[in-house]
Amino acid sequence: MNYILSIILLFVPLIGHAQTAVSGAKADEMMQKVGEVAQKTKSLQCSFTQTKTLKMLSQKMVSKGRMCYSQPSKLRWQYTSPYQYTFILNGTKVLMKSAQRKDVIDAAKNKVFREITGIMLSSVTGECLTDKQRFKTQMFVDGDKWIAQLTPLKKEMKQMFSLLVITFDSKQLIATTVEMREKGGDNTRIELHQVKKNAAVSDEEFKI
Repeated sequence: MNYILSIILLFVPLIGHAQTAVSGAKADEMMQKVGEVAQKTKSLQCSFTQTKTLKMLSQKMVSKGRMCYSQPSKLRWQYTSPYQYTFILNGTKVLMKSAQRKDVIDAAKNKVFREITGIMLSSVTGECLTDKQRFKTQMFVDGDKWIAQLTPLKKEMKQMFSLLVITFDSKQLIATTVEMREKGGDNTRIELHQVKKNAAVSDEEFKI
């Protein structure tokens, strides 16, 4: 499940000390712009570095991998170092593959996975910022960054994390860092590198 929780964060840094809260019409305008750009994004590809910090341990766990996304509902999240693990979402079907096992799940028939995949896709499309059933959203500005702080409202999501914070480059409106805070104090941070938008992605990437 920790793998899946990391993937949810597909577009999420910790709010910095220089942040300025934005509300009202300005916040609505920011969310609308993010959504408009996301809707025009037919595909995304990038590499990533994930850092998992456990409250009980001083050591940080660092892993690396790659991600592919294609509208409307195809996603590949693959860890390549220091272990091999692949998560593929294609419509409602989910593939989870490690060196030891392979599982295929129908997310439409599983409430938790239905919520997870819904959040993943709404994060990619930007719809999560205005998803009032799942989140309470607050907008902030920190220099040249736009930050969306999302507090989960649904019971299933509250059990997994206490806060999602999505940070965007204010010029390109593409997420650059992802972070999830858990109730117990654990923290997962994902940095996205070499992001390519609207480049062709082979269907083989999403084969289940």
